[in-house]
Order: sequence, then C-alpha cells, then structure tokens
Amino acid sequence: MASANPPARLNRTLLFLIGLVLLAAGVFGLLFGLGVLRPVLPMLDPSVPLLPANPVFDAWVPWVVVVAAVVVGLLALRWLLAQARRRPRTSSWTLPSAQVAGRDAGVTRIHSDDAADALAADIEGYEGVQRAAAALVGDRRRPQIHLEVTADDGADLTALRARITDHALPRLRSALDIGSDHADLVLRLAEEKQRSRVG
Repeated sequence: MASANPPARLNRTLLFLIGLVLLAAGVFGLLFGLGVLRPVLPMLDPSVPLLPANPVFDAWVPWVVVVAAVVVGLLALRWLLAQARRRPRTSSWTLPSAQVAGRDAGVTRIHSDDAADALAADIEGYEGVQRAAAALVGDRRRPQIHLEVTADDGADLTALRARITDHALPRLRSALDIGSDHADLVLRLAEEKQRSRVG
C-alpha cells in the first residue's frame, strides 16, 4: 500500500545513498591520510598533482560533462517536484449497484473527497473536537484513510480515538462498503501531537 507521504520513501532512499557515499569518501580520506592506502594504491602520491599543468581533453569530454550536468539537474528537479505531492490523488469511485425488486437500480458514483468530507463532519460532531480533516485515497475496495483531528485542550484523546475507531470508521466502511481495515490518525491537543494507527 502506498504511503500517505510519497516523497518520504524517495527522501529516505536518497539520503541513505548520499550518506553511504559521504561515509565511503570519509573512510577513504582517513585511510589515505594515515598512509594505509599508499602501498595498495601507489599512484595516489600526495606530492603528484591530480592534473597536469596544461591538461588536454578529447573533444567529447565537454559534451559528456554537459549531459551529466543536465541529467543531475533533471533528477534534482524531479526530487523537488516530488516534495509538493504529499499524498496520492483522490479519485471518483463507482459503488456497487443496489438491487430493487430484482432489478439493477443503477450505478452510484462518488468522489473520495466527498466521502472524506462526510467522515470529517461526522468526527467534528464529537464532543471536544475542534477540527477534523480526512482524506481517502487509493482503490475504492481498500482505500487509505488519513485523519487529522484537533481536540480541545483537556480532551481525552484515548476516548476520542476509541470513538473514532468504534463509531466513525465503521459507519464509513458500512456506507461505502469498503474493506480498509486501518486508518492513519493524527490527534492534536494544544501543542502536543500523537500519531497512531487505528482500525
């Protein structure tokens, strides 16, 4: 199941790879500075310059550098654009057709944003809740449910979490005939923030 925050996995992967490269470079520099690598790599003599005084490159070298720079720039741009997409897009769902007198009563379509708004409105009706925001993303049969609820100062977050789990989510699942068995829930109380998985 996709994450509610798609850039997170990309960020973790890139930061892990960058960390490995920096760690390898640091270990190499340390070993080289201590002289451990000189017997293994005699061509790495600190007294020898890396480049000759008047280096001469083949004609294709600048083009390779330009292409590499463009590729790196495009990858960096892709990374930046990914940061703006915090969750998968919502979509329209087709609900199962009802049977009336043995005949198909037609097709019901609902946008997942409308279902999420109804869930948020339901939770906002609970005592002690100031605001609620919801998002339903993914496949209709097993959507990802994301909730952010801000409660009054002094509210019982444990009781609120239990009511959401036992009342709001079952009502949503029953109304839409969906099979999602969990939800990501963020409960906010004043300056505190609790994250939990419910369902």
